[in-house]
Amino acid sequence: MVLVFFVVALADCGGAMKNFKMIPAVLNSVKTYVIESVPDRVVVSGVEQYCSALIAMGRARLTVNSYVGALARYLDFVVEYVICSLLLGKVAGEMKYEDVVHVFFESLTVGCNSDDEIVRMVCVRLNRRLVKRRTVNVYRSALKFAFEVSDKFVQSANPKMILLGQGGNKPGIGFPYKSYMTFTRSNSQRIYQTSFLAGCISGGIKASYVNLLPKYYRGSARHYIGELRLDFHKLLEILPEIKNVRDRCLLALLAAGGERISEALQTLTIDIDSDASSVLAIDPSNRPSLYYEMGLSVSQVTSLRWKGRKNNSVFLIPPFDKIFWDSYAELLVSDKYPVFDAGRRWVTHKFVFRVLKGKTRGQPLALASEGVVRKMFKRLLKKYNIINVSPHDIRHCYVTFLIHEVPVGDGRGLGVEVASDLVSHVKLESTLVYDHLDRSTAHADIEDGYKKIGYHPEMLKP
Repeated sequence: MVLVFFVVALADCGGAMKNFKMIPAVLNSVKTYVIESVPDRVVVSGVEQYCSALIAMGRARLTVNSYVGALARYLDFVVEYVICSLLLGKVAGEMKYEDVVHVFFESLTVGCNSDDEIVRMVCVRLNRRLVKRRTVNVYRSALKFAFEVSDKFVQSANPKMILLGQGGNKPGIGFPYKSYMTFTRSNSQRIYQTSFLAGCISGGIKASYVNLLPKYYRGSARHYIGELRLDFHKLLEILPEIKNVRDRCLLALLAAGGERISEALQTLTIDIDSDASSVLAIDPSNRPSLYYEMGLSVSQVTSLRWKGRKNNSVFLIPPFDKIFWDSYAELLVSDKYPVFDAGRRWVTHKFVFRVLKGKTRGQPLALASEGVVRKMFKRLLKKYNIINVSPHDIRHCYVTFLIHEVPVGDGRGLGVEVASDLVSHVKLESTLVYDHLDRSTAHADIEDGYKKIGYHPEMLKP
């Protein structure tokens, strides 16, 4: 029998799963999850192999967890879809294996607005919300890989796990399956030996069915580009006022180089050359041995994030570059800069930004949870009456400043193409997402232009 694979929740979907839950586990030294049935607490077969395959491919821990989550949501949908089909008295023989995949994607993008009453009922029972287009692509990638991997593993002819009720009168997890469908002999054997769900997923959706996954959902997401929530003039005003030298150094680096927060936090002292005034952003997957030599565990190394850059060089712009270099020099000699951890052991890693106090004193700030970093950032800016701003908003400021405002000769702005290269985007379309037009500045420029050509409001009066 082909192993069956399943999934956990993406936060974007909303609603708790009814039939399964995610349980923390450590596989191949990486912190991830396995899936248990509810309420029987039977571990779903195949999830460990699925995670191991993803880890072996070098996928980041967050990616592995997202894929497992996507797969669990798919499992939960399939179980509820079968239940709702029976509750509504639908003829199960009309249900094809590949149709389950299609209606699952329909539930993600249409939800309770679907013309299919079974899908509507499932979405209500699971409290499903619509997801963004890029999230749909995560589901597609997760399922595609699961179907490909599932064909490569074979279980014994008499599996111990019961997923969704056996044939005959034997009870199973969830509800007893009544065979209303017409199957081939091999499919019938698979169903009665294991479950309807096993037959529906591992029996029908093999790697050969991967191309049946809806392709019309593929493509880049449409982004809404609103007003900037933080501008460079405000940043320039508050940066010198920040007393915590570590936080001032971090914010100055973000403002001067436009890095993602993950890139900035993962900066090592060897990535910074003060004499050459250069900073590098390096993909963590290109130097794992270096992290191990610093004393990081496998789980910690795999948790380091990297989205991708066109090149490693960080383009620093004035006047923020001077604030960064001054703050960096001050940070290295500060008596508050931890060279010993909470246990009074020497810090062996080379991460620039470190936890300053508490039980995790001296550890890389990059290994702290994203929520901790965001709270620290918001708490810092709240002192200056700046709210609802995230570290990524500084990157938006940086790109917008390069495109429209940075002084260049007699004019302002470098344009999208040059800014895209300097921010190290691989695609020009990515830069356009960060292109915020300051409407007040544009309006002032237009008024100045009309004044130069002799325009006056009185000219429009009758």
